[in-house]
Amino acid sequence: MDYLPAIEIEKPRYTPVTASVIWLHGLGADGSDFASLVPQLDLAESYGIRFVFPLASSIPVSINNGYV
Repeated sequence: MDYLPAIEIEKPRYTPVTASVIWLHGLGADGSDFASLVPQLDLAESYGIRFVFPLASSIPVSINNGYV
């Protein structure tokens, strides 16, 4: 199975992961636009949360008259 490329952030790396957040982006953005928000959430390291920001490819969208 092929997976989309993604940015993964685990904080801290040595803590067991107890939850995952998959942050989906909308039109005109990609996962890298939101990865910098994780530190601003100020979550305790003991929570063991993994954040995944998929990097989907750009495709034409019919609602935008086919613009990418």
